[in-house]
Amino acid sequence: MAGPGEERVTAAGPGSTSGATGAAGAGTTGATPRQRPVGPLRVAAAPMIAITILLLAVAPRYGPHWDELYFGMLPLHWWYVDQPPLTVWLSWLATQLSDAIWVQRLPAVTAAALGAFVAGLYPRVLGAGPRAQRLAAWAHAFTVYPLMMGHIFTTAAIDLLAWQVVILLVLRATAGHPRSLVWAGTIAGLAAWNKLLVVVLLVALFVGLLLTDRQLLRTRHTVIGVVLFGLLAAPQGLAQLLNGMPMAQVSAGLVEAQGDLVRLTLVPTLFLFVGPPLLLVWVAGLVDPWRTPGGPGRFLLPTLLLLVAWTLANPAQPHYPAGALLPALAMGWASPRLRARWSPAKRQGVIAANAVMASLVCLPLLPATDPWLSLQSRINPTIRDQVGWLDYVDQVREVRREGEAVITDTYALAGALHRYGSPEEQARVHSGHNALWDLGPPRGDRVLLVGEHAVAQSAAFRTCTPAGTLQARPVAHPQLIGPPMLHCEEPVTDWQTVWPQFRRLSGW
Repeated sequence: MAGPGEERVTAAGPGSTSGATGAAGAGTTGATPRQRPVGPLRVAAAPMIAITILLLAVAPRYGPHWDELYFGMLPLHWWYVDQPPLTVWLSWLATQLSDAIWVQRLPAVTAAALGAFVAGLYPRVLGAGPRAQRLAAWAHAFTVYPLMMGHIFTTAAIDLLAWQVVILLVLRATAGHPRSLVWAGTIAGLAAWNKLLVVVLLVALFVGLLLTDRQLLRTRHTVIGVVLFGLLAAPQGLAQLLNGMPMAQVSAGLVEAQGDLVRLTLVPTLFLFVGPPLLLVWVAGLVDPWRTPGGPGRFLLPTLLLLVAWTLANPAQPHYPAGALLPALAMGWASPRLRARWSPAKRQGVIAANAVMASLVCLPLLPATDPWLSLQSRINPTIRDQVGWLDYVDQVREVRREGEAVITDTYALAGALHRYGSPEEQARVHSGHNALWDLGPPRGDRVLLVGEHAVAQSAAFRTCTPAGTLQARPVAHPQLIGPPMLHCEEPVTDWQTVWPQFRRLSGW
């Protein structure tokens, strides 16, 4: 039984009916009534509602993100060359309700709210009571990376939630519930339909358990979980293998474009993503379990270190390890050392300070004008990728001649032309970038080429004349800074022969 002033529950984890015990004095006969247990949904309700309201309020500001424009142009397929289909399916479903940006972002908002709920479950598994659970939910909801992924709907929004759930289930298995590994394999298998990066997480978790809880790997629950993951993930994995691993080419393009920068900034970026004011919390979430031989959660530290090492070796994006670092933040609120060092008021104050900082960095709270937009975009490039699309569309519309189709070498610009164009203009938008190449070439013989890669194919036409350059805003994505444009006519051969030259596999 918990002592006076402590707030504890049993380590039964999610779904447990055990609640906080009363502070019974010595020599009690059991007549003192026990406090009623507080359900995890009730604990996390306030931060879930708060983050939902905030994200919906700012969703219409600025414009759609680079990737959101791309998803809006893709038809429904069961796989794509650059990603599994779940995010595209959810984007399409939102489009059936409305073209409004806030509706398009409802899946991301939902994932962010559920992420706060899941974060509150981590201290519960470790035996901490409602106060620690509530702090974990608030801290997760209003720190940088969850806010960033809750504001725009990309594959990372669902991926972050999936990683949270998988790691939570593994944590629960180390706390004495090995059956959770069956569910971990199931969730990971479903997550593979959103992003195959979950395979890297599973490998890191396997090594982490091998180093800390090897006996779990010998249980039938582990075997069942692995089999379920394999069955569920196989269609997406096989599709990649049978088509020459195009996703590897996409990743290689990102590494070529920004690999050195990712390696240089990886550690500072992770600090930012999980909240610098909360450093002591997530360090406690990593270190405290490691100091307790045989205790739950020891696997997380080696798992995170392996993910950081993998990202340094394959530096496509800096955010990959954040999905394993945020669970450490949630676990840290259960730390006895943290409770002894920080008063309740200080814990709440640190969360509030981090929330203000994170909201300013991640969300379009201020007008999209310099110098604020320039400063914000240096910290959070996703902001840069949400502005200026109508201006780019207008520039292309002014240059485009009657009867010309447009071929861009970036899927985002193609998506913007499609989103803001008339039905006639939409039918004449094409791109060789990633999955848009599969939609096929133009039907006519007159095209406007936009972008360096597209313009580089000018030799495939009999005549080409300059059409100027696309003028970028002061804050713009590198692919939109001065791309050239050409009017071209009459392919030297048929489109079926010419079109493969326009294909480009890259993350942006």
